[in-house]
Amino acid sequence: MNWFRHVSRLPAGSALLQQPFRLFFCGAALFASLGISLWATFLHLGLLPASSLPPLLWHGHEMLFGFAGALIAGFLLTAVANWTGQATTTPLTLMLLVAIWFLARLAFLMPGTFPFSVAATLDCAFFPLLAVTIARPIVRARNYRNLFVIGLVAAFALADLLFFLGDTGVINLAPTRTLFWMIDLLTVLMLAIGGRVIPFFTGRRLPNVQVYRNAWLDRSVNGGAALLILLDLVTPGSMLLGAMSLAVAALALSRLIGWRPWRTVPEPMLWILHIGYLWLIAGLTVRGIALLGGPLREITALHAITVGGLGSLAIGMMLRVSQGHTGRVIIAGPVMTAAFLLVSVATLLRLTDLSGMLPLAGTLWALAFAMLFFKLLPIQFGPPRA
Repeated sequence: MNWFRHVSRLPAGSALLQQPFRLFFCGAALFASLGISLWATFLHLGLLPASSLPPLLWHGHEMLFGFAGALIAGFLLTAVANWTGQATTTPLTLMLLVAIWFLARLAFLMPGTFPFSVAATLDCAFFPLLAVTIARPIVRARNYRNLFVIGLVAAFALADLLFFLGDTGVINLAPTRTLFWMIDLLTVLMLAIGGRVIPFFTGRRLPNVQVYRNAWLDRSVNGGAALLILLDLVTPGSMLLGAMSLAVAALALSRLIGWRPWRTVPEPMLWILHIGYLWLIAGLTVRGIALLGGPLREITALHAITVGGLGSLAIGMMLRVSQGHTGRVIIAGPVMTAAFLLVSVATLLRLTDLSGMLPLAGTLWALAFAMLFFKLLPIQFGPPRA
């Protein structure tokens, strides 16, 4: 609360309140580190702060709707402003969005202070407000190409609502199903946005590398990923869903090969994005094999998408956007290069599915995002550079 009062006293013209990624990326990085640290402590010592949600549901919900929610908000509010040439937030609307997100995270960990109904209401308010905030400039600018992001954010809001309705028994739906659907939605977003920005950044930074793009392949990957959502709704855990996962993985791999990822090895700010995309492909592949009778569980495969894909793309994009939009040189440096590697090491450990490796995997992932948080602090709270 002291943090919010400090922010509310900042001048309306402060870059901290004019550039949405600043507050949201700091919040996302810090919560990624603290949230997984709490989870690793629970796995190792059985300790977790009191929560109005059971430990497993708290972990899944807070990583997918809490951490990813802040990441999505910071990225889309910034990207939509670029796409439309219009500001997405005012200082007041930005503070409102940040406050709702922050209070929801706090409320779930303080059930003695915040009733569950208050925590759930705060959380369910976040994505609808975000959808309205990004919809206004998109519609005003007739930026119809990006209408799909409004639909995705609205779908995030619906999944969040269904999570709580299922958890409280209002509807006959296991809340874990909504977590699977949220991963499906995030996969669509990462494949679609990654398909735009990764080859663009690669071609701009490495002009001598011919980056191959194919419109039909782009539509096939994005359409196939959208079909996965439908199949997961209609036939969850089916062999058909498994076969479709493998098909989307194959199409996405073909697209990645066209981006020449092996040429990015000297550039950590590029290869972290390619690795994140590769983890998405690995997750889709392992999920498909699991649903077709393979040795790994589907939930283990999904962690390749969340821990590896989302983690790698998040850490790479948050640093890139923060540096680029504040006039700084886009560079990883040795510390952040190490953090990038830690995310993949943590993913590999998590995919072993061995209980003894889970706390270590969580610790390494938390460490990577702690390194990002301390890297972002002087950037986000400092003035832009010319």
